[in-house]
Amino acid sequence: MIRAYAYFSKKHPLIHKFNILIVFSVFILCTYQLLENSKIRYSFGFVPILFFLFIFAKASTYKSKYLSDR
Repeated sequence: MIRAYAYFSKKHPLIHKFNILIVFSVFILCTYQLLENSKIRYSFGFVPILFFLFIFAKASTYKSKYLSDR
């Protein structure tokens, strides 16, 4: 899955940036709701964010090691 996303992000950089924008927007929304409403249920939005950040980080490492333009 990480390798596939690394290839995808190399072939489609605009869609990759849009994915990052969506994840960042969800993070901001969850953080705002958690601070404003002080309800723990809004913290469950951080679970998918951690998953996607892990995927983005591993795909970036893979891309820099194996898919560089050198």
